[in-house]
Amino acid sequence: MRDWKKNMEILCDPLCRQVQIACHRGKFSSSVMENTALAFRAAVGQGADMVEMDLARTKDGRIVGHHDDTMIRLFHNPGRIGDYTLEELKNMELYNYLGEPCVQFIETFDEILDALRDRTILVLDKCWDCWDEVLKLLEREGMTGQAVFKFYIEDEAAWQWAARHENCLFIPMLGDTGYLERVAELARKTRVPALEILPERETDAVFREETILWLRERGIKTWCNSLSLSKNLVYGAGYDDLKSLRFGGEAGWKADPPRGGHHPDRLAL
Repeated sequence: MRDWKKNMEILCDPLCRQVQIACHRGKFSSSVMENTALAFRAAVGQGADMVEMDLARTKDGRIVGHHDDTMIRLFHNPGRIGDYTLEELKNMELYNYLGEPCVQFIETFDEILDALRDRTILVLDKCWDCWDEVLKLLEREGMTGQAVFKFYIEDEAAWQWAARHENCLFIPMLGDTGYLERVAELARKTRVPALEILPERETDAVFREETILWLRERGIKTWCNSLSLSKNLVYGAGYDDLKSLRFGGEAGWKADPPRGGHHPDRLAL
């Protein structure tokens, strides 16, 4: 297991070819809830180089670990996180993917930070609507250097925020190559070590070799999402983890290297 600072050096070195693995919402299961300190610690313990997380703002302004727009899936509640105070949420049961109540409860970003201090890179995904509060907590805990902010490059408000914060690290997400120049412009204003490409099909422009080479010439690495979430949610042009595990790397991860990417020999988690 590498030190998080070494992993950050690898991420930010445009010439380094080392493969890195990010664990989506941590290593969760029927008894370990997603976006919790335990899920993130489990992921790090099993080899993840970084953990991806989602955050939301409560009615009373607290930041908590939560992904969905509604609370239906995890709380069996049709409301939204912003409809309730932290105290109210802490008194609600969380339900795992089996539909059973879990022993864990929703956690604050403070609790998550306390558990992950000096342990791993924090990839902050769905939280662009509360970046100001998130950054304040990171600065208060002296953990800004551990964080990477993600957002969709076409989001003008998020782009402007990123351009003003050269002390932070950003990995934008791109599905349309028409926005490539915005990536390059942002990289001239702040730190952009990588770009997450979002191809649905192999023929998508973001998945072409010339796009990967264009990024590499500008010192920007390619982050390719290989999640296998469902039949209808396609990432990495379909070259995902599930295909790699079922049929071997040739059907999944190894499809990326010809375009300038790299793949793991096996799944660490």
